[in-house]
Amino acid sequence: MGELLRGHGLTVSHFLSGAGVVQLVQENKPRLVILDIMMPGMDGLTACRTLKSNPLTRGIKIAVLTAKSYAEDRDTAMRYGADLFLNKPFDPGGFARSIGKLLCLPGEAEPALAPPPQVVVTILPGSVVVEAAGLLLIFDAGKGLRGWLEKQAGPFPLTWFLISRYQNECVSEITSASLLFAGGGRVNVAGPDEAEAWLQKLAAPMCSTLVSGARATPLLYPQREGEFALAPGVRAVTRLTQHPGTCLAYRVEVQGRGIVYCPAHEIHPDSASLHKHEYAKFRNFFKGADLLLHGYRRSLADSAGKDAYVRGAWEPIIDLAADADVDRIALMPLTLDAPTDGVQLRIGERLSLRNSRLRYGVTRFNERVIL
Repeated sequence: MGELLRGHGLTVSHFLSGAGVVQLVQENKPRLVILDIMMPGMDGLTACRTLKSNPLTRGIKIAVLTAKSYAEDRDTAMRYGADLFLNKPFDPGGFARSIGKLLCLPGEAEPALAPPPQVVVTILPGSVVVEAAGLLLIFDAGKGLRGWLEKQAGPFPLTWFLISRYQNECVSEITSASLLFAGGGRVNVAGPDEAEAWLQKLAAPMCSTLVSGARATPLLYPQREGEFALAPGVRAVTRLTQHPGTCLAYRVEVQGRGIVYCPAHEIHPDSASLHKHEYAKFRNFFKGADLLLHGYRRSLADSAGKDAYVRGAWEPIIDLAADADVDRIALMPLTLDAPTDGVQLRIGERLSLRNSRLRYGVTRFNERVIL
């Protein structure tokens, strides 16, 4: 294999273990990484997912070469971002051609691919909608969702509701799922897994009787902290947030874009020094996101009161987003009395002191963001 790669003019390095592979790739930035699924130290699928989840290594081509010929392994590799999956034993000529096409080497270059489809994010008063090539992601189902759905031409073959918490402002328009069923689409719902089974209680008002007389019901996916697949090549990661009750934040990787929805999370202004574990947890969760949608309720200059529910200052959110190399943040006021006047200017002043390139804005409802 090494000789075949050198025949393409490539420099080749061999490593017998997966231990340290992520650090090696970060330091050396190769054009191509070839992984075996069964490696000591770190298996190839885990290494692939880790490299493709990191914005510093996401663009590096990854080929998985393995003696495991199971369809499940191939599907997992491609879902984790592998660019090529080959089985052992391999045909030398076919291997060389596949690598040549993957890297667009002389004599093997293919016509330039069209850029990936746009991902459109619409911010509503009580919901955020993401449109991505037939897949519809709805973060919370509050005010404005039904009106938005009624205006869409559709249809949407698959819709996911990703519920952060079960307070009324997050689920008040959950019955709008009937519009999606009427269009012939499938509906899945993920939400916090908690003792009172609120996710199961949401299912009944979402059900719909179709023209055919059939009963359409959503599939339910209770979540705590973890990772799950939304569609082929689209995955979601969940984290529990600092908020009264059980509340989730979601990170979705779709068409090469990372979108984080974290509407209700209290970040202590001294988290970096006093709550290092929690700070690191969310810095890694936000790391390199193309868009962070984060709720806020006040400024540090305002009185917080004793009730944690009224906290949620924007300043620590901005600091953490800048520290996590987020590309763009949209701050969402979560209460009618959340300060907005002058916040945009003050964010710019705060970021200039950090020499940060973070793009920012306080959202206007019904605003669209194109990624």
